[in-house]
Amino acid sequence: MNRRFLGIAVIGIPLALAACGGGNNPGSSSSGASGCPTATSSGSGGNATVSIGSKAFGEEYLLAYMTQDILQAHGFTVNYTFNAADKAIGTALQNGTIDMYWQYTGTELGTYLNLASGQYPTDLTGAFNAAQQKDAPRGLCWYAATAFDDTNGIAIKSSDAANFGTTFSSFGQYLASHPSTTVCIMSEFRTRPDGLLGLESKAGWPSTANYTDIANTAEKAITNGQCQAGEVFTTDEDFQANGLTLLTDDKGIMPPDNAGLIIRQSVAQKYPFIGGLMAPVAAKLTTSVITALDAVATDAHSSQAAAHMWLVQNGFLSS
Repeated sequence: MNRRFLGIAVIGIPLALAACGGGNNPGSSSSGASGCPTATSSGSGGNATVSIGSKAFGEEYLLAYMTQDILQAHGFTVNYTFNAADKAIGTALQNGTIDMYWQYTGTELGTYLNLASGQYPTDLTGAFNAAQQKDAPRGLCWYAATAFDDTNGIAIKSSDAANFGTTFSSFGQYLASHPSTTVCIMSEFRTRPDGLLGLESKAGWPSTANYTDIANTAEKAITNGQCQAGEVFTTDEDFQANGLTLLTDDKGIMPPDNAGLIIRQSVAQKYPFIGGLMAPVAAKLTTSVITALDAVATDAHSSQAAAHMWLVQNGFLSS
């Protein structure tokens, strides 16, 4: 699936925020098939301008700002002013509004390639390779697989586990008999096979339950009593810090969700080293690393600062 669905509107990031300056690495982040070049290890942009987009939440800001910083350090002028949710950002990539963005493998396989759960691999390496291979004929080239797995989850108060159960299925049974229970979700979660559609069809969640839209993940809404359960992300620290428990996905609804940098084929062919520049960065972004970064990346500004500091601390930038 992933992930983080903050509405369909396209928003701009102020230009004042422009940057100033091991783990699992599936598929070696390159593909020679269907026009997608194998990533090379070095090169210079020669003052060429490229555009980056992202979805509008902290983790995507982090990845986009890291990319902006690295590409600017290698001779590119980088325009990063475009934010949009799925599927608007996918359309922007295909029509040339942006040249690249970071996408989650489960989201791509389920939402853009229309594969149902069970039709694609459940491990990170296999999911990345499947997205890479299936998108290449569409003129979309995947590089720089991250080492983290960040998928959707449903959290409840730990104190409610005895009543609600601890699995998607048991909570579905509870909802069926307690339809006034409030479940907080983000808007796009309603229409995704790895969201509410999957929970209704596979885990028995009733379509008539009290599903309430919220603007961000549900940790605070659950804690303050606005809702009894809600959507969270598995690389967030907040659900643990707030005494919450993740329900177990006993139906295999939530897919593997590492991220990769999708670059339009024409751009990848012209600058095959972009994928190579970002691959070692992505390889260091393990689940524990991105979870720690997500904890401080609460908005675009804090994400920019955290991204730059992490790149310097890990030797990808000198200052």
